[in-house]
Amino acid sequence: MPRFFKLSETMSKTTSSLIVGLAKLLTFPMKPYRRRDTLGLASEGLVQNYSMAVPTGDILFESRTARSMHDANSITHGEPETIRWIDGLQEGSTLWDIGANVGVYSLYAAYVRRLAVMAFEPGAANHAALCRNIEINRLDELIQPLCLAFTNQTSIDHLYLANTGAGHSMHGFGQPLSAHGKIDYQYRQSVTGYSIDEFCKIFIPKFPDYVKLDVDGIELNIIEGGENTLRDHVKSIIVEIEEDNLASKGDDIYRLLKGLGFHERRSENLSLRNVIFDK
Repeated sequence: MPRFFKLSETMSKTTSSLIVGLAKLLTFPMKPYRRRDTLGLASEGLVQNYSMAVPTGDILFESRTARSMHDANSITHGEPETIRWIDGLQEGSTLWDIGANVGVYSLYAAYVRRLAVMAFEPGAANHAALCRNIEINRLDELIQPLCLAFTNQTSIDHLYLANTGAGHSMHGFGQPLSAHGKIDYQYRQSVTGYSIDEFCKIFIPKFPDYVKLDVDGIELNIIEGGENTLRDHVKSIIVEIEEDNLASKGDDIYRLLKGLGFHERRSENLSLRNVIFDK
């Protein structure tokens, strides 16, 4: 990290600590219940609302954590291959965003391309932020957020959270492992997990025309649990394949998707991180 950014980050942390300390100092003379109420109101007043420019206007985001601003701040350039892929999807079609986090790409797909989006995010804080971002953009008619996990079987299991704040990632469902190895988790959240095929059989949702899959480690399990849906309905899927996964399960992902009728989209501009497969 360049020295300038390290200094800026240090300054931000120092300033935020001073603001918190000043708020506690100013409310110290108050009665306990009044102090709690005042600090709660101050906290609400400091929630950040900001907008990010996209081709058709501005998408709004609400941030209660510094991390939840990270991906939104780089919406058009953080993962350019993902944005290019979404820009090429047919308007009015259905996108499943599996691993939606706070909804950056779900919001973009609905706002810019007018896609019907099913956004799946099992983390409680991320899901709450996702719902709030859908609300303030008035996109609830296009985006359907669901707090559940996908895997290769239907069960209730734990989501192992490395950090419980909104915007964080690298969690693990079913075991404390992510794409980068063992998770030193803070909390185990109970989550309902489905295979994609069983989910479709039970709830009969809008079948996906397109799938964005980014779950930090169990992409292969999810594909295995959705073979029928992917084979029969999906035209294109973009999968995040981290380098660690590429060395272990990446080949299996390629092999399985090829067997379902997909082929890798070749382009020198695409990174290995997000790989597009088309029919």
